[in-house]
This record gives sequence, structure tokens and C-alpha cells, in this order.
Amino acid sequence: MKKLYVPLALAMLVAQPGSAFSVEQRILAGVFEPEMIKVADDSLYIVENAHILVYSLKDFGLIRKIGGPGEGPGEFKPADFWYNSVTVLPEYVFVDGNDKIVYFSKDGRLLREAKKPLGASRMVPVGMNFAAVKLDHIEADVQYQCLHLYDAKGKLLKELCRQESPVQSMTRRTEMIPDVLNFAVWGDKIFVEKSREGFVIDVYDSGGSPQYRIEKKFEKIAVTKDHENEAIEKFKTDPFVKRIGFEEFKRFSQFVWPDALPAIRDFTVADGKIYVRTSGTRDGNESWMILDLKGSTLNSVYLPPADSAPLMAALYGVNYYAVHDDKFYFIKDNEKTDEWELFIEEIK
Repeated sequence: MKKLYVPLALAMLVAQPGSAFSVEQRILAGVFEPEMIKVADDSLYIVENAHILVYSLKDFGLIRKIGGPGEGPGEFKPADFWYNSVTVLPEYVFVDGNDKIVYFSKDGRLLREAKKPLGASRMVPVGMNFAAVKLDHIEADVQYQCLHLYDAKGKLLKELCRQESPVQSMTRRTEMIPDVLNFAVWGDKIFVEKSREGFVIDVYDSGGSPQYRIEKKFEKIAVTKDHENEAIEKFKTDPFVKRIGFEEFKRFSQFVWPDALPAIRDFTVADGKIYVRTSGTRDGNESWMILDLKGSTLNSVYLPPADSAPLMAALYGVNYYAVHDDKFYFIKDNEKTDEWELFIEEIK
């Protein structure tokens, strides 16, 4: 697999084809706190707070900035522990903000915007409707993540599924290896992973009707002391935990540990295929299964580890990787240089 290395904060190093050591250095300013990446057409989209930065995949030069901080048209109001998300469709760029959804043209012009349903996050267009996750639904003392379907005006049509939230605010229980409700939209279909039930993905049409279920056998991986130590160290770097201090977090929370790692860590749908990130590893790389849209296995590959988002960010669907044209794009924070780095790996 051929690798492309690009530091994103101050300089860009591009490995030239045919030579692992020939490097070209360019300046690429403006990326310091990336929240999400998407790749579409010939462009790389990076969500950076209230901006969406668009870079060319040909030379990684900055093409344009979309959005910006504020409360005016095409601007996004900041909110504590809120993460904007971007969906790139053939006709437009769709951004889910804290209190509104915004449509931009591919060249960055504001097309229209609308208020969004209260409490909905990760809104994604599907057909004439929207799929979105509501994080704070509580029944009795149990908090749920619910996948909802809304119509074009933001009216709730139905709940597609729900699962217990990794963070239980009423009982102060926190999953230390969080299993988050993940979904993806491809065409007029909604794909939802049900890793609490095993290696399971349910598929709905744009109207919310169940279409079929994908289910695979998988090997259970027991949670070891090493897994627990790794999870604890990751929680210590979580922005929310750092704000209150880890010792206070321990006092405030009851740690919940699963017996086994999730069958599906997360997944994405791209290029007409389902890419499933499992909990398996080999030689420091992570196991991915590639399925067709009906669930038949196309390939199993091991890819470099992609950083997982902090817990609060993960609840809002933040991820640091994307798949496009059989390439795996992922970003990492280089703690030594305090720069974010982009890597591109061919999937074979």
C-alpha cells in the first residue's frame, strides 16, 4: 500500500509517486482543531469549528472556506461540546449546525438555510427526508440515543431505532469503551449498525421502512486489562474530562466495562460499498470488512489505526477518517509537533 503523508497545520509534505523519500513541502495554513473530514469529487473537506475548509486533492491547496462563526446567514453559532457535520452531495454541500441546517453550492455560495428540530444532531438528507440522532431522550432513568426520521419541514415522522447511550446522566454511568449509535446514508437508503446485538446492520429506505438486515458471524474479543488501561488513558485526554479533572470524573461517574469489544466499532458507506471497522487488530493495524450494499463480503483488509474521537465528539458522530475511490484517508494529531497530519492509504 502506498502512503501519502501530509501535515496540516503549518506545512504539507507529499510523498511523490515511486519514491518513499522524495518529499515536497508546501504551506497549508488554517487547520488546528479539525472535527471531521469528508472526501468527495476531487476535494477534501475539513470541519474546523464554524468553518468547512475545502482543499484540492491534486495539490492540497486551500480552495475555499465555507461558513464561519456568527448568527447571520450561512454562519454557525458556537455551542459547548457541539460539533458541526458536513455531507457532500452531487448538487450541494449540506452542513448540520447547532440550531440550523445550511445548504451551500459546491463553490461555497449560500443557497438556503432552515431551523432544525431541537436536540437533533448528525442530520443527513435522505430522499425528501432527513435522518438524525437525538441524544437526550430519557425514559425513567435510562438515556437513549434515538435515530429519527424527519420530513422536509423538520417534522418527526418516526423513530427508526434506539440504543442506550454510553453516557447515562441520570445514573452517572459511563461506558469506558463506548458503543455509539452509528448510521450512514447512501443514495435513498439508511444503514444503521446494531453492534450491541453483534455484527448487525439494518437497512431502511428513505421513508423509514425496514428493507433488510445484514448479519455476520464474528469472533468475540474479550476486554483485557490492557484494553482497560488504554481506555482510561484516552479518557484522561477527553476535553470534557480534562475540564473537570480525571479524579473528579472518577468520583462523579460509575465506570462500566463490557465483557467483549464491540463487533463493529464504526462504519461508513462509500463508493457503493460498506466499510466496517471492527475491533480486530494485527501487527498494530485495524481489521476492516468490506461488504457490498446487500452485505456480501467483498474483502477483509488491515488498515493503519485511525484515532477515535473523544467521547462527547463521538456521540455527535465525529470521526477522523473517510473512504473515497478505494483510498483510506485519516488524520492524526502529532503530539510532538502539535500538528494534525493527513495520511492516505490505498485499499487493496
